[in-house]
Amino acid sequence: MNILQVVSSSRTSGAEKHVVLLSKWLQLLGHNVTAVCPPGGWLPGQLREAGISTVEVPMRGPRSTAAIFTLRKLVEDWRIDIVNTHLTRATYLGYFAGLLAKVPVISTVQIKTRDVSYRYLSRQRLWLVAVSNHIRQDLIARGARADRIQTVYNCTEFIGGERPEPAPIGDVRSELGLPHDSLLVGLLGRVDSFKGAYILADAAQTIVNRCPLTHVVFIGNAEPDTREDLLRIAGEAAGRLHFIGVRNDVPRLLEAIDVVTLPSISEACSLAIIEAMAMGKPVVATRAGGNLELINHGRSGLLVDRRPEPLADAICELLNDPERRAAMGRAANERANEMFTAEVMAKNMESLYIRVLDQRRSKGNPTNPTRTPIGV
Repeated sequence: MNILQVVSSSRTSGAEKHVVLLSKWLQLLGHNVTAVCPPGGWLPGQLREAGISTVEVPMRGPRSTAAIFTLRKLVEDWRIDIVNTHLTRATYLGYFAGLLAKVPVISTVQIKTRDVSYRYLSRQRLWLVAVSNHIRQDLIARGARADRIQTVYNCTEFIGGERPEPAPIGDVRSELGLPHDSLLVGLLGRVDSFKGAYILADAAQTIVNRCPLTHVVFIGNAEPDTREDLLRIAGEAAGRLHFIGVRNDVPRLLEAIDVVTLPSISEACSLAIIEAMAMGKPVVATRAGGNLELINHGRSGLLVDRRPEPLADAICELLNDPERRAAMGRAANERANEMFTAEVMAKNMESLYIRVLDQRRSKGNPTNPTRTPIGV
């Protein structure tokens, strides 16, 4: 197949990382993939580094209308079979471009959304991919057609394939200026209230009192005002909080972390949780959204209420029990290997693409009938 991936953001977050992995693995399965994204930012370089043909198209303001016709021309010139959009703006642009070019469009939905596009367009020519059953049920509740929605979980490449050789654990602790026997609790993702940074900071003193060797590491972007707030909330434990920013060596850092936590308000299908599980780390997360689908409570991690006290209890429970921590890490890795590899995700998407194209052809609406099939 000739596949067009369209995403309306080029920053570094879950949706953009998903596009890179999906595009890369679809090409490994033998398909031709082209990605379209806004100019600049993190994503274009990552796509090209992964060997994906990439076109940068402005998608905001007055240029958004022009983007529809640019996408239509790309679809027609490159004989695209199917368009897969990511994020709401790309869904609108891709939908109308696909409508004009007469090719099917699939939109991947990464978060709970009230936008009408997913409700109304799915009744017409749009198919939806939900990254968890939690998101799928929410879309159905808001009026989207159930028969047009398929769940395909997010994934990680931290399982199998090539992975950097892990540095000795002491190296990471030395880099952070910590003793080699420190216990590390890590939070991956944006450092803000939604992801639970404030809850974790509030729990820090209790955790340190019960587990004196503990340090808390925030891996992700933290605004200066947020850092100040978190240090103030942590009180006497402020010296145990470490902010190391956005990193490209997450597997190396995860090797050194003892417990990963994500006390967020809700998650659709957390990439941070999946990455931690893939690296054999137990996760303490809130009992919310898609977290219940990722973590097998009591076996591969722990699910808690979103309050400092139960969060501290669960983290200390694992920090003080190395054997249970290791057993949960092994179970987490096994679960990630079964459900959340990039290959599994790409094959599930490939199956959906084929099913959508077969449905259109069976209704007498072939896509690009004059093209030469890839590999023939």
